[in-house]
Amino acid sequence: MKRAVLIVNPFASRVTEERITAVERALMRVAYVRTVRTERPRHAVTLARDAGEADALIVFAGDGGFNEALNGVERDDLPLGFVPGGGTSVLPRALGL
Repeated sequence: MKRAVLIVNPFASRVTEERITAVERALMRVAYVRTVRTERPRHAVTLARDAGEADALIVFAGDGGFNEALNGVERDDLPLGFVPGGGTSVLPRALGL
């Protein structure tokens, strides 16, 4: 089974414990999931960099948290996923999601 890292920004406006659990359960249908939480600004950069062994990286955060995680990715072949958790969620709207 594939291994995924889920980076969660618990400070994002629409991220709750219930939603984190729901996202984890959905992902666990297709992969082993290791959930890590940001603790401070720019922490997602480090967490994404440390996810190098994963088969996929999923970010549950706002636009800023996703941007941070992107800045930490060091592999060209790492599939990325984004679960919008911010109040504005400009990125999903811009992508037509």
